[in-house]
Amino acid sequence: MVSSRKNVSSRLALFRTRFLTSPLCSQMPRLLLALPLVFLLTACSSSRPPTFAVAESTPPTVSDRTDQGIALLFTLSAQNDNDVALPLRDVEYTVELDGWKVFSGTRSAEATLRRLGTQQITLPAVIAGSVPSPATGRVPYRISGTVTYVTPGQIAEILFDTGVRVPTASFSGQGEVDLSQQPIP
Repeated sequence: MVSSRKNVSSRLALFRTRFLTSPLCSQMPRLLLALPLVFLLTACSSSRPPTFAVAESTPPTVSDRTDQGIALLFTLSAQNDNDVALPLRDVEYTVELDGWKVFSGTRSAEATLRRLGTQQITLPAVIAGSVPSPATGRVPYRISGTVTYVTPGQIAEILFDTGVRVPTASFSGQGEVDLSQQPIP
């Protein structure tokens, strides 16, 4: 009986020595801390991301024209397939005319996508008068960017506010814009 206890005791001591000094064991506290975060992120990702497309039915329009440049308005069609509304935060986008990057900016989206719905978002772009492409006539354009949004739930909002999880959805589109059109009041 004593020898079996000694044998068990020595095996236990050997196990402790090998297990506690192993690289896996030294990483165990980190793994245990990361596990709840993985579950939180998985739970927060149950909503589907919104989709954005440049509205083909609404071509870009000239909203203002001065000696210094032209202001254009682009329309995005935003689709939310979730059962809850999704607040949009920022839109970061660039505009190219005739292959030249003529505008880059970030603006507040100032919108919340209604649940199970579609809505339009208007993005302005001011093109300086010194643009190397022609100032009149039809010009090919390309617009692309990302929209930052908040997924539903208090935990998701906390993760968003702390910068841990900041979801985005991208968009891009191209076509022609008529720079000779009169500004729309």
